[in-house]
Amino acid sequence: MASTLKETDMVSDNTENQHCLSLKPSETKDRSPSPEYDPKAGENRLRPAGDIINRITWDSGFERNDYIIGFVDRFEGQLEVSMDSWKKETTHEEFIPQHRVLYIRHINGEIVWDRRRRIDKIFSSGNSAFSELAFLA
Repeated sequence: MASTLKETDMVSDNTENQHCLSLKPSETKDRSPSPEYDPKAGENRLRPAGDIINRITWDSGFERNDYIIGFVDRFEGQLEVSMDSWKKETTHEEFIPQHRVLYIRHINGEIVWDRRRRIDKIFSSGNSAFSELAFLA
């Protein structure tokens, strides 16, 4: 349910632009948070694909050519490319933006990072943090 604000619910902001209006402090306390907002979401936040790619690239404990990146191509749909052939330079013709990465898997088939299922076995972020601690329950 979206509520509409009335002019009486707003006060003028005394800055250079007199047309800016902001909510009264009393109005901000009474509003319920949006349904998508979860204050606890920061606790199990999934690390971005770029962090995973950088860790695998620069950490000597990982072998870069042992990993495959699954991504969405604008024209061809879901594709895979080895991490060795991943182009990080934005000016490169075959550059793939990191927001298109769906998953990263080891060549043995083990998924180490998956955006949809919120799996991160590299940093144990996302839902992986909870599965690591499941034995405590």
